[in-house]
Amino acid sequence: MNFYIRVTMKLALFLTTITIVQATAASLAQPVTLTARNVSLTEAMRSVQAQTGYLFFLKGKDVAYTKVNVTFRNEELKSAMNKLLAGLPLTWELEDGTIIIQSRSKPTRKLSIAEERPLPQHEVTGRVINEEGNGLEGVTVTVKGTTVATYTDAGGNYRILVPESGNVLLFTTIGYEATEQAIESRTRIDVQMQTSVSDLEEVVVVGYGTQKKGSVIGSVSQVSAEQIGERSVPQLSHALTGQMPGVTVIQRTGRPGSAGGEISVRGVGSFGASPAALVLIDGIPGNLNDVNPNDVESVSVLKDASTAAIYGSRAANGVILVTTKLGKDGKTQINYSGSVGIQKATELPDLVNSWEYAELYNEATGNEVYTAEDIQKFKDGSDPDNFPNSDFIGAVFSRDPIQTAHNLQLNGGNATTQYVVSLGYLNQQGLLERNDYSRYNVRLNLTNKISDKLTLFTRLSGVNEVINEPAPPGGIEHTQMPDIINLAVRIPSVYVGQLSNGDFGTGHAQMGTPLSYISSESFYLDKPFELNANMRLDWQVLADLKLSAIGGYQRNNRYQKRFLASQRLNPNILLGPTSVNQFNEATVYSTLQALAEYDKTINDHHFGILAGYSFEANRFDELTGYRDKLPGNDLSEINVGSPDGQTVAGTATEWALQSFFGRLRYDFANKYLLESTVRYDGSSRFPTDKKYAFFPSVAVGWRLSEEGFFKEALPWVHDFKLKASYGELGNQNIQSSDNINGNYPYQTVLQSGYGYPFGGVLGTGVAATTLTDPLLHWETTRTTDAGIDVSVLSGELGLTASYFNRKTFDILYKPSASVSKVLGKELSETNTGSLRNHGWEFTAYYRKQLSDVHFSVEPNFSIINNRVLDLGVGNIYQPNGMVGNGSDLFIGHPMQLYYGYVAEGLYTNDAEITAGPDISQINPQPHPGDIKYRDVSGPDGVPDGKVDPVYDRVVLGSRIPKYTFGLALGAKYKGFELNALIQGVAKVKGKLVGYAGYAFYNTASIQRWMMEGRWTPENPDPDAAYPRLELISNQGTPNTVESSFWLPDVSYVRLKNIQLGYGLPASLIQGWKVQGIRFYVTAENLYTWNRYRQGWDPEINTNGSYYPIFANYTFGLNLTF
Repeated sequence: MNFYIRVTMKLALFLTTITIVQATAASLAQPVTLTARNVSLTEAMRSVQAQTGYLFFLKGKDVAYTKVNVTFRNEELKSAMNKLLAGLPLTWELEDGTIIIQSRSKPTRKLSIAEERPLPQHEVTGRVINEEGNGLEGVTVTVKGTTVATYTDAGGNYRILVPESGNVLLFTTIGYEATEQAIESRTRIDVQMQTSVSDLEEVVVVGYGTQKKGSVIGSVSQVSAEQIGERSVPQLSHALTGQMPGVTVIQRTGRPGSAGGEISVRGVGSFGASPAALVLIDGIPGNLNDVNPNDVESVSVLKDASTAAIYGSRAANGVILVTTKLGKDGKTQINYSGSVGIQKATELPDLVNSWEYAELYNEATGNEVYTAEDIQKFKDGSDPDNFPNSDFIGAVFSRDPIQTAHNLQLNGGNATTQYVVSLGYLNQQGLLERNDYSRYNVRLNLTNKISDKLTLFTRLSGVNEVINEPAPPGGIEHTQMPDIINLAVRIPSVYVGQLSNGDFGTGHAQMGTPLSYISSESFYLDKPFELNANMRLDWQVLADLKLSAIGGYQRNNRYQKRFLASQRLNPNILLGPTSVNQFNEATVYSTLQALAEYDKTINDHHFGILAGYSFEANRFDELTGYRDKLPGNDLSEINVGSPDGQTVAGTATEWALQSFFGRLRYDFANKYLLESTVRYDGSSRFPTDKKYAFFPSVAVGWRLSEEGFFKEALPWVHDFKLKASYGELGNQNIQSSDNINGNYPYQTVLQSGYGYPFGGVLGTGVAATTLTDPLLHWETTRTTDAGIDVSVLSGELGLTASYFNRKTFDILYKPSASVSKVLGKELSETNTGSLRNHGWEFTAYYRKQLSDVHFSVEPNFSIINNRVLDLGVGNIYQPNGMVGNGSDLFIGHPMQLYYGYVAEGLYTNDAEITAGPDISQINPQPHPGDIKYRDVSGPDGVPDGKVDPVYDRVVLGSRIPKYTFGLALGAKYKGFELNALIQGVAKVKGKLVGYAGYAFYNTASIQRWMMEGRWTPENPDPDAAYPRLELISNQGTPNTVESSFWLPDVSYVRLKNIQLGYGLPASLIQGWKVQGIRFYVTAENLYTWNRYRQGWDPEINTNGSYYPIFANYTFGLNLTF
């Protein structure tokens, strides 16, 4: 593993050195490509400046507002400028790196920037920075009311000579609000500019390219680097929470290294194949949480068929495009960001103390198991070895862990070569001792203009992770860290953790306690390593035609080791034996892609054509080994274990995809928009004559705001666009726990270990145990989308609303056991069943600049209805009319549902039991305090006076939230910045089971909310939060059958993040050899409003084997050099 890190680091250093030397030697000359349709000369020249590095100066009162309409590609500067100004009464010249444009009627003598009559009265200097405190290059600084102007340099610094008549400095640049400052007698004026409220020109990343937001007609949501930077989170998926409509992120665990959020796009799209979205990092499939958030430029989510169909083979559940940062022209800029934070669990279960447990146990059994003397000893602590008051939750979660992060980035280059070099380090401690997660990221992004027609993009990255976890000792049935947590939730406080003589307590099963487990020398080590190389060569064959070749390589190595040590609890009990499991995995992914892009504008007609080919191949290899009876806890290597009983296993799998795709874009005068995509995909996971499938899409849009009649009628409307799309998307990601059968579902799998008699001797052979489907083919999702984009008040206020309807059919589903036994064999996956996700998405914004104050409000809201339409072969017809798989899938209802009885409170007395319906089939001997179940129906469809499992079970709710929402708030004042994010979900059910959900379950403890909310004869509340106390075995009791009683609403509203930052003024840090300094404090998961069980986070459903979610309080520092 260290070898890969050394190779990556040396390669990064070598390429960085070459790049910087090359960048320094290169000139600013660069061909110019421009599409300017009815835009101001200022906007057109900003594009020229971005491509060439030349500043520009527009001389004259109305020159800046001159409209231009021109398109050209790869023109030299002279030709480009002549074409740009053709037919206009303007002339241009290049002086000292500045393009000067002025009216032909004016004298054409040589000008110097800021030269104007009368003679200047005094000089003003200063620095212009952005919201992060970084210098802004190329900002136009003008003395208002005159033609005196200058521009900021790479560090944002400027110098201007102000004439006697000058009173105000005007600062303007693309993408930022114009800012004015009174000059008065000041000689230094520093300015912080705010991002422009107009976002029609914002570039949105889409499949195989980018589009201006104003011309996008598909459903795309994007999160910027700035928004990601407002969150101090270890995984990138967390930064997406609450930011985009239709994108649901649920964090099921806080386990360091495994705490990435579960992301679903517009609902859960399949009950057979994987419903996960396709994640592409710079165009190559990858893991969202392996990316350093500091390296990310933007994250786009493609949600409808028109945008995602270009990736048809795996885009049925949405596509997440991660774009990393590229280098920029200018001298090398060094950025450092560091943070340190304290983490705390958002919730921890509160178990009762020992004397309360003893009293409640007596109540549950109806016997005096613990005497009054025993209870008193628990209370007074006089005999802690025999009558303890142990706190196993506190013993396991024994620290407030620290999270630290450091990131260093170099960014620079010139017109021919740009580079980004970044290093990242993250360390996250866990709540348990010896539990931590470290991640090391390195990245090198290069852009090299080899010639006027050839450009090479190179992206190299590596990530090395180390996960350390404690583990229980040998001889224990469960061997993982969550099992330690599970035992801490389970074991009552009446068991001693450690005796006064140092011996460990034996617990309830003579197998130790959580305290002994975390003291064990057992451990789990996980070391994933990933190396990525991605290169793209663009050849600008003609002005309108570009060819591209893309190659990608990814290697993932993973080393895992689980060592279970022996442990002596006391002189009589030794847990063991020692054992070690070792796993080695390697995954190699490669891709080759070819693209041809044609872009042409003829008057008001604009065409964009893309054609492409893609081939992807993946191979997975695994080798595992096991030995036990190692000679001691000091030696954990597998070779010192006993060969008796050893196991060795290995496997290898491969899959491949081949795709042909194309896209046509057309717009007329930027008013009428059309986009059509086709993709023809082939997958190795399907039989030969079923490998390929065709996935088309089409989208149309109409920008009414560009119509003359609309502008006249509603001049205050900045943008108004109607859009609609339709298309089909594919899914071939068959889920398989063994990582084998999902790649070969149509092939007969032979299993070894079967005995066959030959000549009276029993020999070992193989057998075909699964009946496969030779007609297996692609799962398909058909999507319809319609929406509207509106912005008013010059873009300050905007709204986007969309309706979507996604139908998935031919689902790759393995029917349940009750219908899968055919001829003594199980059925493999087959195409059967369908489901529907439909709903609404809304996102809005209001951004306003009031003098030095800039504020923004950006809400989003989604309604997602999930319905199973058919299970096909998997249909099981229930006597009560329900059709489904008999457990969590039923036609006409959402997936992931709960199916059981409707609880109507608790019985309060025997008379109520007698008067109520007969529940003997569920509870043969009901008592006061037991759950009262509703008589829903009988054989004839009406209540029949009894409750039974055939007719009285109903759908009780789903784990999939129907409503998701987020609210981003921001305010900026001079150097101060305050941001907050609120997010939540609604109409969703959750459940705690086992040790987490029931008191006295299998000798377990009892939580405080159960004690305080229980039913008792003294408090016979029919609406009590918990039934009468009883001992519960693994099989449960009549009170623990699935019912609405155990399914609380887990809707919540969470203050997800709040951050306060301050950037030091440029005047203060002048001379410090630093361009920007920013401090911030931030809190993540600060507070949650919910009605879930006390001590449990609403995002967690568990049986007690879990890891708490963190709240994080962080201090950070950003430095720019």
